[in-house]
Amino acid sequence: MINKVLFLFALLLLFSSCKNGASEKEDALKNKGVGLSRNELKASIKQMEDSITGLLQNKDRKKLIPSLTYIELINRLKSYYQRFPNDPYSSQCLFNIHIQYSSLNANELAIAYGDTLLSKFPNFPNSDLLLESMATTYDIYIVPRDTTNVRKYYTLLLNLKGISSQKRKDTQERLKHIELGLFDYITYQSKHQAKNK
Repeated sequence: MINKVLFLFALLLLFSSCKNGASEKEDALKNKGVGLSRNELKASIKQMEDSITGLLQNKDRKKLIPSLTYIELINRLKSYYQRFPNDPYSSQCLFNIHIQYSSLNANELAIAYGDTLLSKFPNFPNSDLLLESMATTYDIYIVPRDTTNVRKYYTLLLNLKGISSQKRKDTQERLKHIELGLFDYITYQSKHQAKNK
């Protein structure tokens, strides 16, 4: 009789632990954004962005923000994009992924997500900022320097409607001196402007 009671108790304990294991797996999937709604995913992104913004406002804590914090934000942004790839908010997610990877010096990933954004959302409102970022990444961070892609993204920038006349003029001037790296170009510009004063 005691053996049967112990056996039943062990069986109940086993079922209980299996149920808890399944529940933990469901929670883990939910935490990755699998079961969350659009609004829940947006709220989790906003919460993470607000948390990072709060940390950045404190100069002493700014240097203590681990890269994993940014990776978590990237993961949340990716979750939204993967779940809702055609949603207009996904364009902002892709842009933010590009920015976050750039800030982490993961330049190839930044470029990949920038290109994805350009192909999936060609009318993205901040296309000018994205194109400048892409051109600058190829100009400074990709070694060896890739003038073909620098020219490509600056040319795409010139083809945008609605860019300011000053930005158009600056971009055309930059393309005239594409053989110079960005820092050499800035030095050249400074000397040229000093002569004209």
